Amino acid sequence: MGYKKIRQWAESHPYLFAAAFVSTSTLLFLPGRDLLGKGHWALLYLLVISIVASAAGSRPSLAAAVASFLAWNVFFLPPYNTFHVDDPKDWISLGVFLVVGILIGLTSGRLRERETMAVSQEREMALLNRLTGRLIAIHSSLEMAETLCTAIEGAFSPEFVRFHVLGADGKRTQLFGMKTELEIDPLEDDFLDWVSEKGKAVASTGRDDQRVSGSEEIMRHSSIFRSVSRSDVFLPVPSSSRIEGILHVGCRRSRKPYSWNEVQLLFAAARMAGTFLERKRLDEAARQAETLKEGDKLKSAIFSSVSHELKTPLASMTATVSGLLDERADLGTETVRRELGSIQKDLDRLTHSISSLLDLSRLAAEAWHPDLQWVEPGEILGWVVYRLDRHDRERVRMELPEGLPLVQVDFQQWGRMLMHVIENALAYSPPGSPVVVSTKKTSEGLETWISDEGPGIPDGEKEKAFVKFYRGSFSNLLPGGTGLGLPIAREIARVHGGEIRLEDNSPKGTSVVIVLPAEQMRDMKE
Repeated sequence: MGYKKIRQWAESHPYLFAAAFVSTSTLLFLPGRDLLGKGHWALLYLLVISIVASAAGSRPSLAAAVASFLAWNVFFLPPYNTFHVDDPKDWISLGVFLVVGILIGLTSGRLRERETMAVSQEREMALLNRLTGRLIAIHSSLEMAETLCTAIEGAFSPEFVRFHVLGADGKRTQLFGMKTELEIDPLEDDFLDWVSEKGKAVASTGRDDQRVSGSEEIMRHSSIFRSVSRSDVFLPVPSSSRIEGILHVGCRRSRKPYSWNEVQLLFAAARMAGTFLERKRLDEAARQAETLKEGDKLKSAIFSSVSHELKTPLASMTATVSGLLDERADLGTETVRRELGSIQKDLDRLTHSISSLLDLSRLAAEAWHPDLQWVEPGEILGWVVYRLDRHDRERVRMELPEGLPLVQVDFQQWGRMLMHVIENALAYSPPGSPVVVSTKKTSEGLETWISDEGPGIPDGEKEKAFVKFYRGSFSNLLPGGTGLGLPIAREIARVHGGEIRLEDNSPKGTSVVIVLPAEQMRDMKE
């Protein structure tokens, strides 16, 4: 039996160890009784008392001191094997020996207990520090429970550890368990229900008194588990608002009861777990609240945008149609054609707004999958320019080099993306100023540049320009618009594996750069 096992046995059976050690020492001393003087045996017994005190504590050392007093008297002071003493001066020696033995035992025992307490506190602090560092980096409740149970298993070697969480309705669910294949005690559910209801711990500390830690009373249950030799610990996992769960730590494999300090350490770990669960719950509630807030803002923005973008052309068309239907109006053919042209423009504007909203919803929900096909970049740009008004078409200047590769895109959606960007550039450019569309092949892929001579976009707003319904500090230059053009363009570029960014145009204005990755290009000769 090694020193460590002897020490563990001494800690679990201190008084038995004291009696056994004194008895064994006496048997070893007896063969040499005539070799040393009677005073020398007193010194050896003082050594025995010190060893018992250092291994088992101060109280067992008192028993060892009394046992050594009797053994020295009976076996090493003449006449032997009796309590009678021939020399009266030996009674003084015996008295002094007993007093010194008790003092040595108490002193050594207290030093040992202080050492044990220091080691325990160091272990507790190390455990709590490890848990604190790990819990900061953990975001999953399951990870937290696994980390906590693993740390407890490593520190105390229990037969099992189980972590239960309590729902808002009080329903208990086992989140994580270690060595849960062991048979569950029939009383476990009763204790778990009691702890969840009372919010108090149940633990056997190996003492006769009940302990109180803050508002948490630790109820002894050693008598209840006596029939199955159990010393489990049931701990509530508290937060500032409620009981988040229950930590059930099984008895040690060595069957040694948990000390009071160890139960307090488990309490601290349980509170850390409760704080983690509460923080996670509050974070989730904050995220949901933020989502609802963003949803409300989005609804308000959509309502505001739709009400303006739909109401304005509808009101204009209503007024125009009412004028055409007025019997008192003497309308010529040219006037009717002009009014019908106005209606057509309002219908186009209305269709464009509705299409933008539908496109955005489909793209955001990822309900659209591109129908990829190999096409020429110039063909798509030609289709886009052809759909513009004649006046706007004349303002677009195409600068396409020869020998551009084919690109694999969804023709309709890639065209809509270019349409949104070009219309945006035309809308914010001064009347009559050109919008230049250029394309070039680079190491990144095929780059399309759409440059205008408008007021430009400040650096702090370049990324915000891709946010839904954001119209920037120059939105007063354009009374209409939904603020959806660039967000839709970015979504279309994203689902094609590309990207879109904003850069300053020289000497003024903005350039929208659309990049299609190289793997979606091929030369026409292939």
